[in-house]
Amino acid sequence: MAILEPVKLAGSTISKTTLHNEDFIKEKELKIGDHVIIQKAGDVIPEVVEVVKEKRTGKEKKFVMPDTCPVCGAPAVRENNEAIRRCIGIECSARKFRNIVHFASKAGMDIDGLRICSN
Repeated sequence: MAILEPVKLAGSTISKTTLHNEDFIKEKELKIGDHVIIQKAGDVIPEVVEVVKEKRTGKEKKFVMPDTCPVCGAPAVRENNEAIRRCIGIECSARKFRNIVHFASKAGMDIDGLRICSN
């Protein structure tokens, strides 16, 4: 996810946008501190279209995906032919939480009315 200086776009104030995955960041040559052009995909979801490289000052920093889970510190691994890195920590509280959310989701047991809160 990219955190942006808030900007008005198609009737909304946008301050965050999806970056999809590590390959998308590399493909767009995105750096921390870049100026970007955004649009609403399908008139709804804000996304980065391109980097305005002419506005680079040299202070921009290359983004490096973490090798460890920010929650538990276990290795974060990107499997072959996968787009994302995953924590492999068996005791990771974030993994346990996401497993419960998936279990209760429409794709899982389709539990209606279960309220899940994260803190």
